[in-house]
Amino acid sequence: MATALRHLGGQFRGLRSSLGTTYRFRRELLGHRRSLLGALGCSIGYTAMRLAEPWPLKIIFDNVLGGIPLRTPVPTLNRVLGGDRTALLVVTTIAILVFALVRGVFYYYQNVLASRVGQQVVLDIRRRLFAHMQRLSLSFHAKSSTGDLLTRLTGDVNMLRELLVASLLSFISEVVVLVGFVSVMFWMEWRLALASVVVIPVVFTLVTVYSGRIRDATRKQRKREGELASRLHQALNGIHIVQLFAREDQEDERLRGLNKRSLRSGLKATRLEAQLNRAVELSLAGGTAVTLWLGALQVIAGRLTPGELIVFVSYMQSFYRPLRRISRVAERATKADSCVECITNVLDQASDVWDGWVVAPRSSGAFKGALRFRDMTFEYKPGRPVLRDIDFEIAPGQTVALVGPTGAGKSTLLGLVPRLWDPSSGVVEVDGRDVRDYTLKSLRDQIAVVPQDGMLFSGTIRENILYGKPEATVVDLEAAARAARIHDHIVSLPEGYDTSVGERGVTLSGGQRQRLAIARALVKDAPIVLLDEPTTGLDAESESLVMEALDRLLEGRTALVIAHRLATVRRADLILVLDEGRVVESGTHEDLLAVGGRYRALYDRQFDTRLVGRGDPAQAYV
Repeated sequence: MATALRHLGGQFRGLRSSLGTTYRFRRELLGHRRSLLGALGCSIGYTAMRLAEPWPLKIIFDNVLGGIPLRTPVPTLNRVLGGDRTALLVVTTIAILVFALVRGVFYYYQNVLASRVGQQVVLDIRRRLFAHMQRLSLSFHAKSSTGDLLTRLTGDVNMLRELLVASLLSFISEVVVLVGFVSVMFWMEWRLALASVVVIPVVFTLVTVYSGRIRDATRKQRKREGELASRLHQALNGIHIVQLFAREDQEDERLRGLNKRSLRSGLKATRLEAQLNRAVELSLAGGTAVTLWLGALQVIAGRLTPGELIVFVSYMQSFYRPLRRISRVAERATKADSCVECITNVLDQASDVWDGWVVAPRSSGAFKGALRFRDMTFEYKPGRPVLRDIDFEIAPGQTVALVGPTGAGKSTLLGLVPRLWDPSSGVVEVDGRDVRDYTLKSLRDQIAVVPQDGMLFSGTIRENILYGKPEATVVDLEAAARAARIHDHIVSLPEGYDTSVGERGVTLSGGQRQRLAIARALVKDAPIVLLDEPTTGLDAESESLVMEALDRLLEGRTALVIAHRLATVRRADLILVLDEGRVVESGTHEDLLAVGGRYRALYDRQFDTRLVGRGDPAQAYV
């Protein structure tokens, strides 16, 4: 008894969850309310035809074959037909065909409208989910698997369509059918109707007991599929590493193991669904047998005609059909419920970076480019600061370089300017105002970034250069490419600026990717520029070209530069040496060399003549 009550409670929680999901995504559903109402109207028309269909059979068995006089509420029909059984047979046969035709039309448009709404709702929810993901802070994405997020945007959203549209419309439609058939059955013979509906609580109990188990199995399967998608994404994204280390067999084996785990979870859910279907079918078959037995006794006793029994049995079969379908709807809704959890978990995530922390964040206007870090501390996790007591300022047009060992907090410091994350304490200012006072778009529109790997998107060279400023002219485009020392290479390609660069720019060399990234920053023409180790991993020739392009980029702009190669920061107006999250030294290149501290040690290590003489490739790195 206690187990049954727990399952019953779980079923009601599932119902509340489904209703809550429908309410949560009401905006997407109500946007297509005309199509939804049309589908519901077709469903009601379909039900009416199904209610009418058995009656021609009653007339044929009782009035054509049995010889019982026809009585209709339409006197004209009685006069026209008279006692002519042939005419009556023709009319009832035509009625059967008409009912089937009209029912087919209603069924067709119900499915077309429901499918249209389902596809549109999927697009709307996917767009909403993707928009929300893009605006979540990097701390969320750092903790999330890309493959898992892709699964939520594809498979999970499609399952949500099952819950919001297919299951919802099916449930409403089948309930309407159920109520209609039960009402007519009680009107015809209430004793047989009672015997027929006894099976309802049995079916409900079966659905209740199995729904929780199916939900748990589906949730586990969904987790396994997320792990599988994540591993596939990692392997394909790092295919060059897989091939370089000849790890194809190991990746195959890893995938085989993940596939087996996913298969086991999927088979368990399938077995539970099959058990539920079998139990429901046996229950309905038992109800049919009992009702037929009692109905035959009623015909023998003269309380029912054979035609009325046929109509009743037809209604009973049609009444059981919705019960079967409702049980399948419950299965689909249960399976979709775990996917809904995955989607709503993402939508419930609040970004760590608000779009303006004041009531009405202001647009930035044109920046002059003054930067100030005031007593700033940053923590990824509470109590474990990555940056501590950072305090310095940059005048408009100045270049400040950040140097120090890996893990000192340089990239984190750079990300605080465009608000990829916010300081735990203290303030980051642009032109004398806290960056949190500006809208994110107005702030980031005036900051250009050149990342370490020259990240590019699949598409053409033109699209990548114009990514930060799509409205730029062809003149601006080519001027930026010339300044970045990449124009000559571009025009030498067969398709010029319309050449595809492949995913992440794999068809280009590292130096070419960097110069395209610099051209992208030049086109944006922002007053503040952030450079994250722009020459790392480049050969001498590529580095020389990139340095020339950087000189053009930094001219007249405020710049914050991370550099491991100290040769790239000699001309900086200010150099900050970071270690363990603190600024331990600051000054110009000459000043820091004269002091003889950390910077001098780094410099000597890079330019040690003994290392240079041996051609050690590590000479140019910290």
